[in-house]
Amino acid sequence: MMRKAFLAGIVALLIGAMPVLAQAKDDAASAEGQAPVAESRSGRFETALPNETTPNPSLAMANSSLSSGELADFGPSSGTVVGNRAIELRDQIMRMRASVNLNANEFAILRSSGAAGAVQYHSTVAAITARLQNGTTRGNPILLRQWDEANASLDEVTSSLNRLNSLQTAIDADASLASYLLESVQAAFQLSGAVDEDHDQLKILRDEVSRLVVQLDYLRNQTAGDIQRQTTYLNAERSNLQALAFAISRGELLGSSLANRPVIVSATAMATLPPPPAPQTPAMTSAPRDAVQSSAIESKIFGHSANATAANSATTFAPSLGHLLVLIRYDHDNVKYEQQLSQAVANALARRPGAEFSVVAVAPADGNPADLAKSQERAQRYSDDVKRSLVQLGLQPSRISMSSTQTQTAQVPEVHLYVR
Repeated sequence: MMRKAFLAGIVALLIGAMPVLAQAKDDAASAEGQAPVAESRSGRFETALPNETTPNPSLAMANSSLSSGELADFGPSSGTVVGNRAIELRDQIMRMRASVNLNANEFAILRSSGAAGAVQYHSTVAAITARLQNGTTRGNPILLRQWDEANASLDEVTSSLNRLNSLQTAIDADASLASYLLESVQAAFQLSGAVDEDHDQLKILRDEVSRLVVQLDYLRNQTAGDIQRQTTYLNAERSNLQALAFAISRGELLGSSLANRPVIVSATAMATLPPPPAPQTPAMTSAPRDAVQSSAIESKIFGHSANATAANSATTFAPSLGHLLVLIRYDHDNVKYEQQLSQAVANALARRPGAEFSVVAVAPADGNPADLAKSQERAQRYSDDVKRSLVQLGLQPSRISMSSTQTQTAQVPEVHLYVR
């Protein structure tokens, strides 16, 4: 009896819970039914985009201009000749607006690209310079590979500059079109048969073209400024890169390019420079002990404190040669003169940016004819090497003259560098 009562109670509880379970099942079914719908909508939406025609960026920019500018209030044509002309001008202005926006975006991309290439270039050059500062082997392959990377980074800046030149041409074309459209809008005001709405539309077009003219003028100035800066930058860094390649081949740091020395532009500063003394022929004495010697005449011209004696060891062969700056004596093989040559010429250019130089091959005048001919050939070859070194250091070849001579004071082939 008790067992039957217990079973009856359980059955009653189950019967009472059935509505709740049924409601939960319905809710779950409803949720399951909605989820595929949402997923299918999402799927239709995501798959519909690739199948749709991709809008033209120019039209997209024009539409954004329409929705945000005063052209958004541009109504339909009134049916008059002036109204139809206003619609034609509006379409042309929309296309020009799209072109201006594209050019502005292109300019921003090119400026970022050039800056990124310059940053990469300078970081690579800094690594090469640090290695050369501590000294390394001649033609270190690691430095040569880094030099190639620096050259590639500089090529990115060059590519950006070339595209900037093309962009400037496109901007100039847009500026010409903007001027034409502005004149066309002004001429439309003079047409007869217009209603007030037509002139209202023409005023909107005139304001829009005026804004475009201002934007184009700003964009053209920015582009021209970037072209000028990047051209100057590339010329300087190409010269520095050439000098760096020469330093890598020597395995030592020789300083920056001789072509990138500061130029004195102040008239007052130029007036304070001491005038060059008249050419003199110093007394002939024995050659200096060092293989590479800076001239004491440099102290008279450029205000340096030097106690060298090379000025007393060579003759100013002609007044047009100027004054002795560096003397190189080839009394042994592999004379290392590049460091002192670079420093002496750099100091000369720092004081006189327009200075010119003469490289003179000096051979002994005493001896048998065979030895004299051999010495002359060696002196000529050494002078060519010195000129090549000056060019690799960045000095323009047009500023270097070559000559040769013989003197009884020279015991071995020498090369004299004169400044004038």
